[in-house]
Amino acid sequence: MPETTNPTLTSYIERARKVLQHEQRTNHQDQAIKPGGLEIFVVRWADEVSSICKNAGLDLRPIHSFTEYLEGYRQQDPMQRAASLRAALAILNELEQREHGQRSSNVLTPPTQSVVGHDKSGSSTPGRNKSGLNNEITAAKAQTKPENKTVVKPPQNTTRLEANMSAGHTVLTLLSADITAVPGVGASIAARLHNLGIRSVRDLLFYFPREHRDYSKLEKIASIPFNELTTTMGLIWEVKNVPTSSGRTRTIATISDETGKLNVTWFNQPYLLKQLKAAQGSYLVVTGVKQRFGNKIEFSVRSHELPEQGDLVNTGRLVPVYSLTEGLHAKSLRRFTKWAVDRYAAMIPDHLPASVRSAGKLMPLPDAVSHIHYPENEAALINARRR
Repeated sequence: MPETTNPTLTSYIERARKVLQHEQRTNHQDQAIKPGGLEIFVVRWADEVSSICKNAGLDLRPIHSFTEYLEGYRQQDPMQRAASLRAALAILNELEQREHGQRSSNVLTPPTQSVVGHDKSGSSTPGRNKSGLNNEITAAKAQTKPENKTVVKPPQNTTRLEANMSAGHTVLTLLSADITAVPGVGASIAARLHNLGIRSVRDLLFYFPREHRDYSKLEKIASIPFNELTTTMGLIWEVKNVPTSSGRTRTIATISDETGKLNVTWFNQPYLLKQLKAAQGSYLVVTGVKQRFGNKIEFSVRSHELPEQGDLVNTGRLVPVYSLTEGLHAKSLRRFTKWAVDRYAAMIPDHLPASVRSAGKLMPLPDAVSHIHYPENEAALINARRR
């Protein structure tokens, strides 16, 4: 069967990758697309690619994630933009792998030829005794062993500390430890982290949040303005899926706070119904736009999160919000980064001389990495980003 290809989708992925990489090379100035900026390109690109994915039978969730990571790009600071671009590029890689995987599944593997004794001329030699034939078969199996499709998995934690290592060498070895060294990261979680470019403890430390939230300073439901990107929080009362006339699915959740109620809506994400129903009675944080359609008011969700109880109790705490990938939850990634920051951030080498740091009023790099994830306050976060 000939291999089926989808050059159109591949070309769209490559086009988006080039645009994002150009934006990285120009220091995240939002100058890659003129006029309109990167967000205009993302909206148009997503519309075109969604139809291609539907025709190819591919999952649309990576497209939704791609647009989610780059929404509000113009309002982000350079460090937030850098994190958003890394996450979006990882989504492109994931989409490319899925498309390639679908093509590969359509290719038939040729049958393996049976091993029979042959002489040098290539003719069969049925007259050989049984023992000799068995020996040839054994030898042939040994020769063809590398062709087996069995994948040998490397040991998960291969970090080795030698007795004669210098202190600096030891630190570098620990920082380069495989991501599976982090408690709770098994093979499946590691694969999802790889999609975000996180393969080592060092990668995890330098995977910075795209924003921080103080749950005590979110917009109250009654105060949400129209047609502005806003973040609010409410208690989940009801969740349902509603089909539309165009064949899409709307997931609608009713949330409330002490000032009022609000219907929040997701499009074409029916799988959220189970997750949100399980969380009824808990708080939900949503970011989106409030709009009026005739006599109805709708809050279209761009991103959402189920905050942990500790985040709600510590109202002065700035909670990191990371770009995610499918199957990786915000709570889990925060747990992994907290573990790495507490144990490894202090080990990060700082190649900037103390005199230069002092003159520029810059905090040491280990402190900056620690505060960029879990700042004590807004001032510490600003100083960490400045470094």
